[in-house]
Amino acid sequence: MTAMRTEKTTIAENGFEGVWYTDGAPKKRCLIVNITFGGGSMFVKSIAKWLIANDCDALGLTISGSRQTGKNQSEIPVEYVESAVKYLQAKGYEKTGIMGLSLGASMSLLAASLIPDLSLVISLSGFDRVFEGVLGMGTQYPSGHSSFTWRGKEIPFQPFYLSKDEYIAAMKKAKEEHGEAYGRMLWEDSLNKEVNEDAVIPVENINGSILMLGSVTDTCWDTAGAAKRIAARLKEKGSGAQLKVKTYEHATHFILPDNVPMISLMCRIAFKEWKTHNAECKAARVDVRKKIEAQLREW
Repeated sequence: MTAMRTEKTTIAENGFEGVWYTDGAPKKRCLIVNITFGGGSMFVKSIAKWLIANDCDALGLTISGSRQTGKNQSEIPVEYVESAVKYLQAKGYEKTGIMGLSLGASMSLLAASLIPDLSLVISLSGFDRVFEGVLGMGTQYPSGHSSFTWRGKEIPFQPFYLSKDEYIAAMKKAKEEHGEAYGRMLWEDSLNKEVNEDAVIPVENINGSILMLGSVTDTCWDTAGAAKRIAARLKEKGSGAQLKVKTYEHATHFILPDNVPMISLMCRIAFKEWKTHNAECKAARVDVRKKIEAQLREW
C-alpha cells in the first residue's frame, strides 16, 4: 500500500488551517473532515486512511482550539470551508464534500447551504440551527455572539438566554443529576423560551446529498429531532437535496465509525450509555461506517 502523504495549510497562506491527505493516486473527489478534534489529529488521520481506501482523498479542517484559530467556539468564519474548497479545486478535484461531527456537523450543513460546490454533506450528531457560541476550552460559557460568521457578519443564532454564571451552574447541576456531562437541556430550555427562526440552517439550499446519522439518546442535543425537522423543511421548501437519515437508539454523541481508534476509550470515559448499552453502541458504529461507505459509492 502506498504511503499516505500530507500537506499542511495555514490561515495566513491558504485561508484555513488544515491537513491534506492523499496517497498520490489520481482521484476525482475529496472529503473535508470537520470533526472538531483538529485537522491533524490522530482521529482525522485514521479517517483519512479509511477514506483513501475508498477512493476518496481527505482534508482535515481545524475550526477552533489552535493558535491560528483561537480556542473559542464562537464567531468561526464559514470561509474556512470556502477556502478549503477552492484549495481542493485548485488541486484538480472534480467533487468536494464535507463530513462533520457535533459542532462541525452543524457547520458542515451551514457551509453547504452557502457554498454550492459542496455536493455531499455527512452530518454526524448535527443540529438544524445555529446556536450561540461558547468561550473557553474547559469550563465553557456563552459568548453573546453567534457560533459562526459569513462575509464578516454573524450568522443569526439561537441564544442560550443565560449569563456566564447561570450557564456554568446549569451545566454543573445537569452533570450532578445525570452523572455525566449533559448539555441537551440547555438547548431545549433555550428553544422553550423564545425561538429565533432566523437561526434555522437553510438546508434547502444544499446542492447535493445529505447523510444524517445520530443517536436518539444523544446527551448533547436532540440530533434525532433535528433530522426530522430537516426532512420536513426540505419537503416544505421543495428542495432537490437528497436526504438520508439513520438514527440509533444508542450510539453516543461521538458517533464516529468503528475503525477510528481511541473513540471507544473516549466514549467509555464521557458517556454512561457506552457502558450501559455497549453492544448497541458498538453495533451502531459499525453501521455508521457501512452507511458512509455506501454514500461514498453513490457520490
